[in-house]
Amino acid sequence: MKNKNFKQLMGYAENYKILTYISLLLSGISAILSLLPFIYIWMIIKEIIEVMPNFENATNIVHNGWMAVLFAGLSMLIYFIGLMCSHVSAFRVASNMKRKAMQHITHMPIGKIDEIGSGRLRKIVSESSAGTEMFLAHQLPDMAGAIVTSICMFLLLFVFDWKLGLVSLFPIAIGFFTMTKMTGKGMQEDMRKYQDSLEEMNNQAVEYVRGIPVVKTFGQTIHTFKKFKGSIDNYNDFCISYTKRCRRPMIAFQVFINSVFAFLIVVALFVANGGHVQNTFLLNLLFYIIYTPIIATVLNKVMFLSENTMLVNDCLQRINFIFEIKPLSETKENNKMKDHSIVLKDVSFKYENGKQNAIENINIAIPSNQTVALVGPSGGGKSTVASLISRFYDVTSGQILIGDVDIRNIKKEELMSTISFVFQNSKLLKASIYENVKMAKPTATKEEIMQALHLAQCDDIIEKLPEGVDTIIGSKGTYLSGGEQQRINIARVMLRNTKIVILDEATAFADPENERKIQKAFESLSKQKTVIVIAHRLTTIKNVNKIYVLKEGTVVEEGTHDHLLDKKGLYHKMWMDYQTSIAWKVGENNAK
Repeated sequence: MKNKNFKQLMGYAENYKILTYISLLLSGISAILSLLPFIYIWMIIKEIIEVMPNFENATNIVHNGWMAVLFAGLSMLIYFIGLMCSHVSAFRVASNMKRKAMQHITHMPIGKIDEIGSGRLRKIVSESSAGTEMFLAHQLPDMAGAIVTSICMFLLLFVFDWKLGLVSLFPIAIGFFTMTKMTGKGMQEDMRKYQDSLEEMNNQAVEYVRGIPVVKTFGQTIHTFKKFKGSIDNYNDFCISYTKRCRRPMIAFQVFINSVFAFLIVVALFVANGGHVQNTFLLNLLFYIIYTPIIATVLNKVMFLSENTMLVNDCLQRINFIFEIKPLSETKENNKMKDHSIVLKDVSFKYENGKQNAIENINIAIPSNQTVALVGPSGGGKSTVASLISRFYDVTSGQILIGDVDIRNIKKEELMSTISFVFQNSKLLKASIYENVKMAKPTATKEEIMQALHLAQCDDIIEKLPEGVDTIIGSKGTYLSGGEQQRINIARVMLRNTKIVILDEATAFADPENERKIQKAFESLSKQKTVIVIAHRLTTIKNVNKIYVLKEGTVVEEGTHDHLLDKKGLYHKMWMDYQTSIAWKVGENNAK
């Protein structure tokens, strides 16, 4: 294991790292003691051979037997104490790693979190901390024991008969050679690919589950989610390929390290070819036959320890990937916004792995208490603009001003208390409706929460639920439709009562009845607020103060609904296409 990685682990252990060192020491002592029973067993056999056939003269058999039992028990006891120490330290490392990672994630840019994916982040934090816990609690003490055992074993091989010791080393050397085919840099790269494929599959699985409403709405199948299916196929292909590559080296390794006794028997047959074998040679041969099976156990530990070391190194690389993502800069100045107007000046932005700018030289001016809409083809940059205004990312170039103050110079807490969001896939927690709404403003009174629910058109939702506002969502078969969930989310925004509201495709998956109520809730929500609406249903934005049409990352048109229709540009085409699609759906329903 790399020294810097071990230092990092001990840094997470804090004052408990002394327990890790104690566990390594105790594991080494246990390894030495575990070899002594083999010597005492050999001494029993030696005494029997020396006195036969007068076995009554074998007076030390009981003593040697009890000594073998004593040292075996003592070895297990010391090893158990060492494991207790290593577990306490390992648990502290895992908990500190997880806690610090989650604290760092809370300060990461929200856009970056969304870009990485919650499934991947959860897997990195959970499995990386669990991987280091397993390594420190079990594998590191075993590694110390294996090293000490290997040294003692090597010395003992040459204590009784160096020739038999060399014979024992021959299959061990071959076994080590075959093991190199499965270890080294190639295996470390395979471990990285394996973890990557697991992360990708986990992340795509989460995204697929979240996309089930879309599947139900548009009648799609799993094959629509090519990334999810592709991640499963990639994982399957890698595992099969890796297993096939390791098959022959693994078989050879196991055969040779478990066949030391066979080589010894061949030598014994060769020596006994003359018909006479000295007792000394026979005793030494018996010792090696009794003792060498431990070689297989030790070498198996060494092989898996090398794999586990690579695994924990990979875990640290992945957790460090999170820590390497820098939080957005925070100002210490207490800059006050004069109003809640929003101005984008020559704003350009490129995603980290993007080949070109997602938006280019965007200029938008939104006066306080006005409602504007961002429309345009998919991929035009609408949601990117909304994310930048919310400071989910920082702009690549240009400025975004709120109340004449650059948002980078507004304290994070103040910015978050100024802007609220309603996304198309907003989530509810498995808690009561009351608690789900109250989380937006923990100090709110019950009257304020109930008023927010009323303004968000949630009265019918509360009336139909068995326990009203105290009904826990997701328990006892109680679930809400997508449109109903959106109304609960709007109630949250109502309760926060921020001066700027961003609505990103908030009615995308709502049925007509829910959409009508959501639009009514928006009317209450938008009063005396600066509102940005992103919508594909153009009928919902006819009456906004201004419409910005985005295409390929630039503003190509701007104006009111009537003005843009008169221009007969992109917005006019989108409007006509939308009207045609509505007429087609109505005609289809009438035909049915």
